[in-house]
Amino acid sequence: MPDIKAPAAGASPQPAYPPRAVAWYATIVLAVMYWLSVLDRFIVSLLVGPIKADLGISDTQFGLLNGFAFALTFCLFGLVAGAVADRFSRRWVVFSGVSIWSISTALCGTAQSFGALLTARIGVGAGEASLAPAATSMLTDLFPRDRLTTAIAVYALGSTIGSACAYLFGGFIIGAVSKHSTVALPLLGEMRSWQAVFFIVGIPGALISLLMFTVPEPLRRGRRAVTTSWTFVAAAYRDLVKFIRTQPRYFLSHYVGFGLVSAVLTGTGSWLAAFMGRTFGWQFGKIGLVLGLIVGISGIFGPIISGRCIDAMVRHGRRDAQFLWYGSCVAIAAPAGIVALTSKSPAVFIVFITLFQLLTSSISACSNAALNLVTPNALRGTGVSFYGATVGFVGLSLGPLLMGAISDHVFHSEAAIGYGMAAVVALCLPLAALMLLTGRKHMRQAVAAAEA
Repeated sequence: MPDIKAPAAGASPQPAYPPRAVAWYATIVLAVMYWLSVLDRFIVSLLVGPIKADLGISDTQFGLLNGFAFALTFCLFGLVAGAVADRFSRRWVVFSGVSIWSISTALCGTAQSFGALLTARIGVGAGEASLAPAATSMLTDLFPRDRLTTAIAVYALGSTIGSACAYLFGGFIIGAVSKHSTVALPLLGEMRSWQAVFFIVGIPGALISLLMFTVPEPLRRGRRAVTTSWTFVAAAYRDLVKFIRTQPRYFLSHYVGFGLVSAVLTGTGSWLAAFMGRTFGWQFGKIGLVLGLIVGISGIFGPIISGRCIDAMVRHGRRDAQFLWYGSCVAIAAPAGIVALTSKSPAVFIVFITLFQLLTSSISACSNAALNLVTPNALRGTGVSFYGATVGFVGLSLGPLLMGAISDHVFHSEAAIGYGMAAVVALCLPLAALMLLTGRKHMRQAVAAAEA
């Protein structure tokens, strides 16, 4: 399958893609931003114990804090950010979002109540909403389609490394500051140790955001005329809904399949540290080290292997490569996750949770590549945002909340959080695999229509 379709008679030829060095540099910078976003997002999952102790909240409330509050604003602001990214400079969209979520992360450190922390988490979600629609739109204009999944996989490594750093460095920082009930930071004064962690993680992000101005804004390919009046957000989603109606079965398979996996991964990401502490009695430092290594190793190799294999499948003419590959991975990941989360043996847990992470870690690369291969250029940012606001909202809010609620109300024990997590895995992942694998025909039709 060629990189670029031959233009029809009388049509203007597609411009050449930028040099690979430029494209890959942009990918690395965007991956750094993704790293920062995940680090800021997930550091709170290592602070369950001290936050619950100081603010007096339950597992269900923490699931609400780490899921619903973040997800709601992530989705609502994402709807606007996607439409903005389709019409204005995507560099500025990313820069603005990074600045907002970094400041909001630092503000989490000022919280003296559940309500204040909830408000700060809303700011984190609002800022992070800008990244995915702008970044994936840029990558789709930087790489031909038979290299796109690998490029998005490299970008998605930022998520993996961010999660690993949240566990590794977060565990180290928490272990260091938790030796004292309060910590004195320069210019900020004395605060609780868990509050200091948010400042240490959040403040550098505002400086890192300036890297976006070293990345050129890529040429938009196949761009249609779009409105930039004050009504452009409504117009963008009106056009997107019309487009979705042309391929309803494809979007149903995509949204339900990847959405169910998203709920599982968000939930396990929120509760794994608590599970390890409650089940094995490990301290922050050991939890951070083990989780950091598991997430880092599996999350680096998983997306890269997936991206290379999927791109090879695309070059051999498979238009359903993302659905076929990821659906198969999810089918194998389900039993691995159940074994890991119900085991009382640390060794068994480590082996099977590593396999689980390895198989599921390419979700971002597969879901975003599948969307952007089908969606017109002028609707790509809008499409990724709409996906985040619908499917992403369900996954981000339902996963952590459902796992915490099952632990509280079905098993009636904090020590049973693993069973709550395993129950969600057993319910969601087999259905996700079924939706993706049976949706392959619809993806082939949608990609063929986009190419035509």
